[in-house]
Amino acid sequence: MATVRQVDEQGRVALPSEWRSKQLKGNREVVLMEYDDALIIRPRRRIDLTKYFDSVKVDIDPSAFKDYKTLKRALLKQSSSPKNKRD
Repeated sequence: MATVRQVDEQGRVALPSEWRSKQLKGNREVVLMEYDDALIIRPRRRIDLTKYFDSVKVDIDPSAFKDYKTLKRALLKQSSSPKNKRD
């Protein structure tokens, strides 16, 4: 749905209250995406990264997770092994 709004002297535009109550849900932050001839306003969403914690499976000794450098070496070693290389 398209609506016409006035831009005030300071460059402000009032967002429709129905959109604010439906999309913002108490959050007052929006993301402005500027394109050549368009400005898109979207609500800022906080992403819950915890849902990805168990989404990657690796065959690494659990003790490697205690130290970042050890884990990094184990991950790099696993990713460079011949069984994981793509043809």
